Amino acid sequence: MQPNEQLKKVMKILIFAFLCTEMRTSYTHRELTKQHGIGSSSSSAEQRRHSQAPYQASIRLIDKELDYFGKGHICSGALVGPSVVLTVGQCLFNNASQSFYHPAELRVLLGSTQRFAPTAHSQIYGVTHVYQPPKDLSLAILMLDQDVPEDQPYIQPISLPVEQAKEQVAESASCQVSSWALAGDEGQELHEMVTLRVDCLKSTQLCEVPDKHYKYSSYELDAGAPLTKSNQLIALRSESSKFPESRFVDVASHVDWIHAQIGDGTTQNSSIWGILGLLVFTAYVIKCSRKSLLS
Repeated sequence: MQPNEQLKKVMKILIFAFLCTEMRTSYTHRELTKQHGIGSSSSSAEQRRHSQAPYQASIRLIDKELDYFGKGHICSGALVGPSVVLTVGQCLFNNASQSFYHPAELRVLLGSTQRFAPTAHSQIYGVTHVYQPPKDLSLAILMLDQDVPEDQPYIQPISLPVEQAKEQVAESASCQVSSWALAGDEGQELHEMVTLRVDCLKSTQLCEVPDKHYKYSSYELDAGAPLTKSNQLIALRSESSKFPESRFVDVASHVDWIHAQIGDGTTQNSSIWGILGLLVFTAYVIKCSRKSLLS
Protein backbone atom coordinates (compact mmCIF):
# COMPACT_ATOMS: atom_id res chain seq x y z
CA MET A 1 0.00 0.00 0.00
CA GLN A 2 1.39 3.39 -1.03
CA PRO A 3 1.84 6.16 1.60
CA ASN A 4 -0.80 8.35 -0.12
CA GLU A 5 -3.31 5.51 -0.03
CA GLN A 6 -2.46 4.93 3.61
CA LEU A 7 -3.11 8.58 4.45
CA LYS A 8 -6.43 8.47 2.61
CA LYS A 9 -7.44 5.42 4.67
CA VAL A 10 -6.65 7.19 7.93
CA MET A 11 -8.58 10.29 6.84
CA LYS A 12 -11.61 8.21 5.91
CA ILE A 13 -11.63 6.59 9.35
CA LEU A 14 -11.41 9.99 11.08
CA ILE A 15 -14.20 11.45 8.93
CA PHE A 16 -16.37 8.41 9.64
CA ALA A 17 -15.79 8.73 13.38
CA PHE A 18 -16.74 12.42 13.27
CA LEU A 19 -19.92 11.82 11.28
CA CYS A 20 -20.94 9.03 13.63
CA THR A 21 -20.64 11.42 16.57
CA GLU A 22 -23.07 13.84 14.95
CA MET A 23 -25.57 11.44 13.50
CA ARG A 24 -29.00 10.63 14.89
CA THR A 25 -30.04 7.15 13.75
CA SER A 26 -33.50 7.04 12.17
CA TYR A 27 -33.88 3.71 10.43
CA THR A 28 -35.27 0.23 11.06
CA HIS A 29 -36.29 -2.83 9.05
CA ARG A 30 -39.85 -3.80 8.20
CA GLU A 31 -39.30 -7.46 9.04
CA LEU A 32 -37.76 -6.53 12.39
CA THR A 33 -40.67 -4.18 13.06
CA LYS A 34 -43.14 -6.99 12.48
CA GLN A 35 -41.12 -9.50 14.50
CA HIS A 36 -40.93 -7.36 17.63
CA GLY A 37 -44.38 -5.79 17.38
CA ILE A 38 -43.01 -2.27 17.00
CA GLY A 39 -45.61 0.45 17.10
CA SER A 40 -48.20 -1.74 18.80
CA SER A 41 -48.25 0.15 22.10
CA SER A 42 -50.49 3.12 22.73
CA SER A 43 -49.12 6.62 23.31
CA SER A 44 -50.52 6.62 26.85
CA ALA A 45 -48.72 3.37 27.67
CA GLU A 46 -45.49 4.74 26.23
CA GLN A 47 -45.85 7.94 28.25
CA ARG A 48 -46.43 5.92 31.43
CA ARG A 49 -43.25 3.89 30.86
CA HIS A 50 -41.31 7.09 30.19
CA SER A 51 -42.46 8.61 33.48
CA GLN A 52 -41.43 5.46 35.35
CA ALA A 53 -37.81 5.50 34.17
CA PRO A 54 -36.82 8.73 32.36
CA TYR A 55 -33.19 8.06 33.33
CA GLN A 56 -33.03 4.74 31.44
CA ALA A 57 -30.11 4.41 29.00
CA SER A 58 -29.50 1.90 26.23
CA ILE A 59 -25.77 1.44 25.61
CA ARG A 60 -24.96 0.36 22.08
CA LEU A 61 -22.11 -0.64 19.76
CA ILE A 62 -22.11 1.54 16.68
CA ASP A 63 -20.77 -1.09 14.26
CA LYS A 64 -23.71 -3.40 15.01
CA GLU A 65 -26.16 -0.52 15.13
CA LEU A 66 -25.36 0.23 11.48
CA ASP A 67 -27.04 -3.07 10.50
CA TYR A 68 -30.37 -2.06 12.02
CA PHE A 69 -31.61 0.08 14.88
CA GLY A 70 -31.41 -1.82 18.15
CA LYS A 71 -29.01 -4.59 17.12
CA GLY A 72 -26.14 -2.78 18.84
CA HIS A 73 -27.79 -2.75 22.28
CA ILE A 74 -25.43 -4.45 24.76
CA CYS A 75 -26.71 -3.35 28.19
CA SER A 76 -28.64 -0.81 30.21
CA GLY A 77 -27.46 2.11 32.32
CA ALA A 78 -28.73 5.16 34.18
CA LEU A 79 -28.34 8.88 33.49
CA VAL A 80 -27.10 10.52 36.71
CA GLY A 81 -25.94 13.91 35.40
CA PRO A 82 -26.34 16.17 32.34
CA SER A 83 -23.70 14.13 30.49
CA VAL A 84 -23.03 11.17 32.82
CA VAL A 85 -24.28 7.59 32.43
CA LEU A 86 -23.50 4.79 34.89
CA THR A 87 -23.36 1.11 34.02
CA VAL A 88 -21.50 -1.98 35.17
CA GLY A 89 -17.89 -2.35 34.06
CA GLN A 90 -18.33 -5.77 32.48
CA CYS A 91 -20.86 -4.29 30.03
CA LEU A 92 -18.05 -2.29 28.40
CA PHE A 93 -15.55 -5.15 28.31
CA ASN A 94 -14.95 -6.84 24.97
CA ASN A 95 -14.31 -10.51 25.70
CA ALA A 96 -13.03 -11.11 22.17
CA SER A 97 -10.20 -8.58 22.46
CA GLN A 98 -9.89 -8.83 26.26
CA SER A 99 -10.05 -5.05 26.53
CA PHE A 100 -12.59 -2.30 27.15
CA TYR A 101 -14.44 -0.81 24.20
CA HIS A 102 -13.08 2.48 22.92
CA PRO A 103 -15.49 5.43 23.47
CA ALA A 104 -15.69 5.92 19.69
CA GLU A 105 -17.29 2.46 19.44
CA LEU A 106 -20.17 3.35 21.79
CA ARG A 107 -23.45 5.23 21.55
CA VAL A 108 -26.06 5.91 24.24
CA LEU A 109 -29.79 6.05 23.52
CA LEU A 110 -31.90 8.12 25.95
CA GLY A 111 -35.56 9.06 26.10
CA SER A 112 -36.96 5.86 24.64
CA THR A 113 -38.69 2.81 26.07
CA GLN A 114 -38.36 1.04 22.72
CA ARG A 115 -35.30 -0.93 21.69
CA PHE A 116 -35.83 -1.42 17.97
CA ALA A 117 -37.28 1.89 16.82
CA PRO A 118 -36.52 5.56 17.52
CA THR A 119 -39.31 7.70 18.95
CA ALA A 120 -40.10 11.40 18.81
CA HIS A 121 -38.43 11.85 22.20
CA SER A 122 -35.36 9.64 21.80
CA GLN A 123 -31.86 11.08 21.52
CA ILE A 124 -28.59 9.34 20.63
CA TYR A 125 -25.36 10.62 22.17
CA GLY A 126 -21.73 9.89 21.47
CA VAL A 127 -19.29 8.94 24.22
CA THR A 128 -16.14 11.02 24.75
CA HIS A 129 -14.61 9.10 27.65
CA VAL A 130 -15.08 5.96 29.71
CA TYR A 131 -13.90 5.80 33.32
CA GLN A 132 -13.08 2.18 33.95
CA PRO A 133 -13.71 0.91 37.48
CA PRO A 134 -10.77 0.49 39.88
CA LYS A 135 -10.01 -3.06 40.99
CA ASP A 136 -12.09 -2.73 44.17
CA LEU A 137 -15.14 -1.32 42.35
CA SER A 138 -17.50 -2.61 39.65
CA LEU A 139 -19.21 0.36 37.99
CA ALA A 140 -18.08 2.32 34.94
CA ILE A 141 -18.82 5.92 33.90
CA LEU A 142 -19.62 7.09 30.37
CA MET A 143 -19.23 10.79 29.60
CA LEU A 144 -21.54 11.94 26.79
CA ASP A 145 -20.54 14.29 23.99
CA GLN A 146 -23.39 16.70 24.84
CA ASP A 147 -25.35 17.73 27.90
CA VAL A 148 -28.95 16.55 27.98
CA PRO A 149 -31.14 19.70 27.85
CA GLU A 150 -32.90 20.43 31.13
CA ASP A 151 -36.25 20.95 29.37
CA GLN A 152 -36.45 17.34 28.18
CA PRO A 153 -39.34 15.80 30.17
CA TYR A 154 -38.68 12.33 28.77
CA ILE A 155 -34.98 12.40 29.69
CA GLN A 156 -34.18 13.18 33.32
CA PRO A 157 -31.22 12.11 35.49
CA ILE A 158 -31.81 10.17 38.67
CA SER A 159 -30.16 11.11 41.95
CA LEU A 160 -27.21 9.21 43.33
CA PRO A 161 -27.89 7.65 46.74
CA VAL A 162 -27.36 9.72 49.84
CA GLU A 163 -25.11 8.56 52.67
CA GLN A 164 -27.91 6.66 54.40
CA ALA A 165 -29.08 4.86 51.25
CA LYS A 166 -27.25 1.66 52.06
CA GLU A 167 -29.04 1.41 55.39
CA GLN A 168 -32.39 2.20 53.73
CA VAL A 169 -32.38 -1.14 51.93
CA ALA A 170 -30.83 -3.16 54.74
CA GLU A 171 -34.27 -4.52 55.57
CA SER A 172 -36.66 -6.01 53.04
CA ALA A 173 -37.65 -3.23 50.65
CA SER A 174 -39.73 -2.77 47.51
CA CYS A 175 -37.68 -1.30 44.69
CA GLN A 176 -38.11 -0.74 40.95
CA VAL A 177 -35.96 -2.29 38.24
CA SER A 178 -36.20 -1.29 34.57
CA SER A 179 -34.62 -3.06 31.63
CA TRP A 180 -34.99 -4.51 28.19
CA ALA A 181 -35.27 -8.26 28.36
CA LEU A 182 -35.07 -11.67 26.76
CA ALA A 183 -38.22 -13.76 27.13
CA GLY A 184 -39.03 -17.43 26.70
CA ASP A 185 -36.81 -20.45 26.24
CA GLU A 186 -35.57 -19.12 22.90
CA GLY A 187 -34.57 -15.77 24.40
CA GLN A 188 -36.80 -13.53 22.29
CA GLU A 189 -35.59 -9.93 22.41
CA LEU A 190 -38.37 -7.69 23.71
CA HIS A 191 -38.99 -4.37 22.01
CA GLU A 192 -40.63 -2.60 24.96
CA MET A 193 -38.79 -1.82 28.18
CA VAL A 194 -39.93 -3.81 31.22
CA THR A 195 -40.46 -2.02 34.55
CA LEU A 196 -40.98 -4.18 37.64
CA ARG A 197 -41.47 -3.83 41.36
CA VAL A 198 -39.11 -6.24 43.10
CA ASP A 199 -38.44 -7.20 46.71
CA CYS A 200 -34.80 -6.95 47.80
CA LEU A 201 -33.13 -7.77 51.09
CA LYS A 202 -30.04 -5.72 50.21
CA SER A 203 -29.03 -3.85 47.08
CA THR A 204 -26.06 -6.19 46.71
CA GLN A 205 -28.12 -9.33 47.32
CA LEU A 206 -30.72 -11.19 45.32
CA CYS A 207 -34.06 -9.64 44.41
CA GLU A 208 -37.31 -11.51 43.91
CA VAL A 209 -40.31 -10.77 41.71
CA PRO A 210 -43.61 -10.60 43.65
CA ASP A 211 -46.21 -13.27 42.85
CA LYS A 212 -48.39 -10.85 40.86
CA HIS A 213 -45.49 -10.39 38.41
CA TYR A 214 -44.42 -14.03 38.47
CA LYS A 215 -44.48 -14.33 34.66
CA TYR A 216 -41.48 -11.99 34.56
CA SER A 217 -39.37 -14.19 36.83
CA SER A 218 -38.17 -16.16 33.80
CA TYR A 219 -37.13 -13.01 31.92
CA GLU A 220 -33.44 -12.33 31.43
CA LEU A 221 -32.83 -8.67 32.23
CA ASP A 222 -29.88 -6.58 31.07
CA ALA A 223 -26.63 -6.06 32.84
CA GLY A 224 -26.67 -2.48 34.10
CA ALA A 225 -30.43 -2.46 34.70
CA PRO A 226 -31.12 0.32 37.26
CA LEU A 227 -32.57 -0.58 40.66
CA THR A 228 -34.20 2.47 42.24
CA LYS A 229 -36.01 3.44 45.41
CA SER A 230 -37.47 6.84 46.40
CA ASN A 231 -36.09 8.43 43.20
CA GLN A 232 -32.54 7.35 44.02
CA LEU A 233 -30.30 4.98 42.10
CA ILE A 234 -29.65 2.20 44.60
CA ALA A 235 -27.88 -0.37 42.43
CA LEU A 236 -27.22 -1.68 38.92
CA ARG A 237 -27.70 -5.27 37.84
CA SER A 238 -24.31 -6.97 37.81
CA GLU A 239 -24.90 -9.29 34.86
CA SER A 240 -27.50 -10.36 32.34
CA SER A 241 -29.42 -13.29 33.82
CA LYS A 242 -32.81 -14.47 35.02
CA PHE A 243 -34.33 -13.79 38.46
CA PRO A 244 -33.15 -14.56 41.04
CA GLU A 245 -29.76 -15.67 39.70
CA SER A 246 -28.19 -12.24 39.36
CA ARG A 247 -27.00 -9.82 42.02
CA PHE A 248 -26.96 -6.04 41.99
CA VAL A 249 -23.93 -3.79 42.42
CA ASP A 250 -24.33 -1.23 45.20
CA VAL A 251 -24.04 2.38 43.96
CA ALA A 252 -23.57 4.03 47.39
CA SER A 253 -20.10 2.50 47.75
CA HIS A 254 -19.10 4.13 44.44
CA VAL A 255 -20.40 7.66 45.10
CA ASP A 256 -17.10 9.23 46.22
CA TRP A 257 -15.28 7.79 43.21
CA ILE A 258 -18.05 8.93 40.85
CA HIS A 259 -17.98 12.53 42.11
CA ALA A 260 -14.19 12.60 41.85
CA GLN A 261 -14.39 11.70 38.14
CA ILE A 262 -17.36 13.68 36.83
CA GLY A 263 -17.01 17.11 38.46
CA ASP A 264 -20.33 18.89 37.97
CA GLY A 265 -21.48 16.24 35.49
CA THR A 266 -21.51 18.45 32.40
CA THR A 267 -19.92 17.87 29.03
CA GLN A 268 -17.20 20.49 29.57
CA ASN A 269 -15.57 18.02 31.96
CA SER A 270 -15.45 15.35 29.27
CA SER A 271 -14.59 17.35 26.14
CA ILE A 272 -10.86 17.31 26.84
CA TRP A 273 -11.03 13.53 27.20
CA GLY A 274 -12.84 13.35 23.87
CA ILE A 275 -10.01 15.22 22.16
CA LEU A 276 -7.35 13.09 23.82
CA GLY A 277 -9.29 9.95 22.97
CA LEU A 278 -9.49 10.96 19.32
CA LEU A 279 -5.74 11.58 19.24
CA VAL A 280 -5.04 8.19 20.83
CA PHE A 281 -7.41 6.52 18.40
CA THR A 282 -5.68 8.24 15.47
CA ALA A 283 -2.27 7.14 16.70
CA TYR A 284 -3.55 3.59 17.07
CA VAL A 285 -4.90 3.55 13.49
CA ILE A 286 -1.63 4.92 12.10
CA LYS A 287 0.37 2.32 14.05
CA CYS A 288 -1.77 -0.52 12.76
CA SER A 289 -1.56 0.85 9.23
CA ARG A 290 2.22 0.99 9.36
CA LYS A 291 2.35 -2.63 10.51
CA SER A 292 0.17 -3.73 7.61
CA LEU A 293 2.30 -1.67 5.20
CA LEU A 294 5.51 -3.33 6.41
CA SER A 295 4.01 -6.77 6.17
